[in-house]
Amino acid sequence: MRLPRHLLLHMFCAFVFAASSAPAYAQIVPSLPKASPGTAGILGLRRDGLFLTAPLTVDGAPVLRIAVPATPSAGGLPIDVRLLYIQNAISQILAQKDGSNNPGTVYDPHTFKIAVDRVGHQETLVATDGTHPDEIPILTITSADAQYAHVSAETLAQEWRPLLQSALVAALEKRQPAEIRSNLERLRRAAAILAVATLFGIAIWMLLRGRGNELKRALDARKEQAESSGADTQTVAANPTRERRRLLAIALLAAGPDQELQRVRALCGLVQWVLAAAWASTITWALLLFPQTTGLGQSIVRVSINVAFIWVGAGLLNKILDLVIDRFAQAYAHRGLSNETRARHLLRAPTISRSLGEFKGFIIVFIAMLATLSALGIPIASVVTIGGIAALAIGFAAQSLVRDVLNGFLVLIEDQYVVGDYVMIGDYNGVVENLTLRVVQIRDGRGNLVTIPHSAVSQVVNASRAWSRIDFRIPIDARADLNKAISTLRSVLEALGKDRAWKSAILEPVEWIGVETPSKNGVVLRAAIRTEPLRQFDVGRAITQRVCEAFEREGIALGVDPLGVPVPSVTASPQP
Repeated sequence: MRLPRHLLLHMFCAFVFAASSAPAYAQIVPSLPKASPGTAGILGLRRDGLFLTAPLTVDGAPVLRIAVPATPSAGGLPIDVRLLYIQNAISQILAQKDGSNNPGTVYDPHTFKIAVDRVGHQETLVATDGTHPDEIPILTITSADAQYAHVSAETLAQEWRPLLQSALVAALEKRQPAEIRSNLERLRRAAAILAVATLFGIAIWMLLRGRGNELKRALDARKEQAESSGADTQTVAANPTRERRRLLAIALLAAGPDQELQRVRALCGLVQWVLAAAWASTITWALLLFPQTTGLGQSIVRVSINVAFIWVGAGLLNKILDLVIDRFAQAYAHRGLSNETRARHLLRAPTISRSLGEFKGFIIVFIAMLATLSALGIPIASVVTIGGIAALAIGFAAQSLVRDVLNGFLVLIEDQYVVGDYVMIGDYNGVVENLTLRVVQIRDGRGNLVTIPHSAVSQVVNASRAWSRIDFRIPIDARADLNKAISTLRSVLEALGKDRAWKSAILEPVEWIGVETPSKNGVVLRAAIRTEPLRQFDVGRAITQRVCEAFEREGIALGVDPLGVPVPSVTASPQP
């Protein structure tokens, strides 16, 4: 025999409901009472002053709260036993007819009525309907209930009667065949709408994903174009000024497409979350339609609302802080009186904002996870304890990593160096090509990329902060005219400072000039020239060439440096 569709659905929902381990909502035969679950199995149990209270639920929805003394008295029922008797009576009222051609519930929702009956000295709520004139006692109002509600037992019975009747009538109507068929039709329509919305959302997501791929390709192309505009690796490493300009150009070219790419990715994530929320909402709504799964649906709704508030709040806080950090980074990047200062800020701002964003995101996610565990009923004290022990163990195992990150923060805060600076760290010197919280990567004069953890950096020499200096030395013959040699050297330096090709690189052509280290083999002339950052190398080479040519024209013979320094030399800053 083929069973009706609504009975098949009813059997399936009953199986799902039974598997969800919700004994308080199952239909129970009154003559076979269940064993007491104990207070540990009661959801919503709490201590209110002198009373222990618990919610009375119908199909998972709380209707009222019953109370017993917190200190058990002689002859008094424990709250779990009392709640069990009440739920058994409600299950008898909501039971389905057996062996009948007219499916439905035993009690008729149209004639069902809750009345107040006085049994002895206590008020009792009893149930009847048109086919069951014999009253079934459901709930007896005790003195503990009245004291907890701060009213008399008679008044409390009149307050509880319409609440319980409304809840039971709604539960009976939900179990009628006509209502089940109506819910099935609603579910089919909702499934069709959800399918169309899902396809539409997937189409939007694919368009956004395609746009993101285009932006990613454009961003990579711009970076490749900026990188290819420079010379080969060794030539660029040998010219720190050009390398610095190249890195700055890459940052400027990538700024616009990178921001648009981030917006597109954010929209893709938003579409995914909207689709997930639509599916979760529809499934929960479907569970609430049928009595066998209403309890599960109610639990999901309660938990979902709490978790949604937690993560929506965390997401909003994260976005607000992202905007604050972004505004701060933009204001910082464009702050500065000189072009050099603004360039440093522009190169430094992305690393600072990224580091602050990652740290902020970790803190927000950690707090939201703890709040979610609390909303799910998992005690967070043990989680925090276990997490603290694990963090301590990881901290001991990764001490160098922690030192790297802390030192990286100090590098950013103190502005020790940024991408594009020419630095000397230990035995290595070159242009900073990449900077993170953990490591710094520099390109040396031979084109090698050297990666140095921040914890291994003890001293840093930055040759590109604000200005640079050339310490120029040249030995001349001991018999040469010193005044003429000094005058010739000064003339060369001043002429170079006025040269259109070099005057932008020279801040002060002659800081000081004079004679140093006289000996019978030669006399060393020494001069200091202040230049723009990282211009000391090419300016120094130009000075050496012009001074040698000028001394040759004036007949000034070169000598031997008593200290054995190469002739001539630029010694204040190391050569790349």
